[in-house]
Amino acid sequence: MAVNSVLFCLALFIVKVNSDILCENGFCGRHIRQNPCADPAPDCDLNNGTHSGVWLPSPTICNCCKFCLPMYNKGAPCSIGGPGTGITVGRCGEGLTCDSTTRVCVRMKTKCHDAQDDYDARQARSQTGYMEVRPECDAKGNFLSNVCVPSQTCFCQSEDGERIFGEVANTGSVSMPCTCSRLFHKIRKTISTSVPFPVVSYRCTSDGNFNPVQCFDRKCHCVDKITGIKTGTDVVDLDEQGITDLPCYEADLDLFRPRNISQRPFQYTTPCYDSVEERRQLIGQSKKDGYNVDYFSTFTSINCLPDGTFGRTLINANGTKVCINERSVRIGNYEAKINTPQYDEMDCKCAISSSLLSSSERPHCCSNGNFRPIQCRRGSCYCVDSDGRQEGMQTADINSLPCYTDNWRNC
Repeated sequence: MAVNSVLFCLALFIVKVNSDILCENGFCGRHIRQNPCADPAPDCDLNNGTHSGVWLPSPTICNCCKFCLPMYNKGAPCSIGGPGTGITVGRCGEGLTCDSTTRVCVRMKTKCHDAQDDYDARQARSQTGYMEVRPECDAKGNFLSNVCVPSQTCFCQSEDGERIFGEVANTGSVSMPCTCSRLFHKIRKTISTSVPFPVVSYRCTSDGNFNPVQCFDRKCHCVDKITGIKTGTDVVDLDEQGITDLPCYEADLDLFRPRNISQRPFQYTTPCYDSVEERRQLIGQSKKDGYNVDYFSTFTSINCLPDGTFGRTLINANGTKVCINERSVRIGNYEAKINTPQYDEMDCKCAISSSLLSSSERPHCCSNGNFRPIQCRRGSCYCVDSDGRQEGMQTADINSLPCYTDNWRNC
């Protein structure tokens, strides 16, 4: 099958569906008089430590009756369905599942629950650090959308606990649904590597939420920052109008705003997106000219982040690598020379976290902008992972730390 030389775009449309069955006015009153409703389970009205439930549309004609779905606690009898397995009205509650052997609600076996168990076991032995945070899981047993490092930053994570795009300063009351970042991550993991062109999905903001302006095929519209659902009816065709005509446009989120934004040709793009488009056009022209095209090596070096930027490192003209922010402005004096371990391992996570903090008590970074493996705070030192999260106990005796090296100060 021939492959069209077009840039593949993936637009996921989120539709809100109303589950109510519409019936004529007065029908339910007549129906209930003739067919009285059964009493709903009391769990929804109680909603306490032992009984809880969720109100749902009733599985009756026109949803006329009230229906409560009980949520069973750990150890309660349950059913997985099937002949001879018995029937229960409710289902196991958040973080629980019905054991296929015992037919009782048990805690789900997930990575997040395992991480919680490990933390709890170490805490029971007084082996958790004062900067460690117990992992938080959602109703399905997956990791919550973000994790916060005390006195530093909060960043987005996948359902499996993998750090993904999106980071803000930890102010103590951070709301980070990270819906855009998580969607971007899922798309990248789902799309086959055999797709010849990069897949362009939603554009995110630095906190992992949706950029309020989304564009596909030079047509732009407004979306909700949290859900990504289209809002309003305004649509801007960049061939005819400027992006500032959209009511949701925010100049601060336009990372590479042109000086003459109100003049043609109208754009809402980034240098990374432009590089992808430039190579796409080059491939298209090469095919027309009869050349054999290697799609995959052509785009290997381009990997746009969810906000449309190249990344947080930049290679200078002299070959050294430096840390940059989302606007390609250099951060501090962090750098690494080519053909060194510091160059290959450079991720600038510490440099970026430090740049987001206003406090004087910032993390210690290596010369290449990575987190120093040993962090010290208020008389105690401890080991951290590549994201700056404490691992193990803190101590005043640095030599006893498992991550200690003779040159630990000058990484």
